[in-house]
Amino acid sequence: MKKLIFCLFCLISCGESTKNSMVIDDLDNFNNLIKVTLLDELVDESSGLVFLNNDLITFNDSGGNNSLYEIDTINGEIIRTVEITNTINNDWEDITTDSEYIYIGDFGNNYGNRQDLVIYKVSIPDYLNTSENTVVAEQINFSYSDQTTFQSNPYNSNFDAESIISFNDSLYIFTKNWVDNKSNVYSLTKNVGTYIASKVDSLDVQGLITAAEYNHTSNTVTLLGYNSDSNFVIELTNFNDSNFSQGLVNKFQLVISENSSIQTEGLTSLNNYYYISAEEYLGNSQVLYKINKDSLLSN
Repeated sequence: MKKLIFCLFCLISCGESTKNSMVIDDLDNFNNLIKVTLLDELVDESSGLVFLNNDLITFNDSGGNNSLYEIDTINGEIIRTVEITNTINNDWEDITTDSEYIYIGDFGNNYGNRQDLVIYKVSIPDYLNTSENTVVAEQINFSYSDQTTFQSNPYNSNFDAESIISFNDSLYIFTKNWVDNKSNVYSLTKNVGTYIASKVDSLDVQGLITAAEYNHTSNTVTLLGYNSDSNFVIELTNFNDSNFSQGLVNKFQLVISENSSIQTEGLTSLNNYYYISAEEYLGNSQVLYKINKDSLLSN
């Protein structure tokens, strides 16, 4: 969120593709997002996206209902709502899954002062089989290993986050760094309890990261973000363990059509497409986009 604030600073650089460096496509070869559909007005702040059994799930961030919404990808309407009854939506920002659980990150932290960061853990069988469209969640409470002060500092800390992936036996949080425009990577156990998230990596993304996903088939981590120049996706490949920055890092600018929301917040994939949600922004309605992965690689 808060793209206008960020537009006051941060420029993007261009360079050749090398290990440990960013590569941005030639500026004449933009990657145009395809508008799939407008989203239901009840998800005007769609933040995270995930496909579960080919059903698209999203939710609202910062103060929205404590519910997951399944979305019809043809017309954008809500086809199912599941309330997570024992949770509060302080600032839900991203969602990921493994074979057994859904994980929802309530770690939006624009002021850098939250001490109640939590990941909600929901059983997938419970979610799929509930007859009353309600489930309960377990909690993974955490703090960052290198955060020592919790003074309110609006849009001026490196402890905001909007992105999470499930990778092997751990969860990985990618931060949204307002200060240095990097993204720090923290690892966290999937076990219920209270923990300190360990910083394991840092990526010079030159922007603000708003979503992430991990594709098990291609062993690719994809990040969604923006800076004062454009929206972008970053693909991380050929890494070992959780050393994401040590592999190949490719960055692609995205182009969004005029009079469409540029506030991209959610990212997931199905088959050969990335799906990206954007919340209502500057009078432009909430929308679902997609883009063919091969079109990114061919530029």
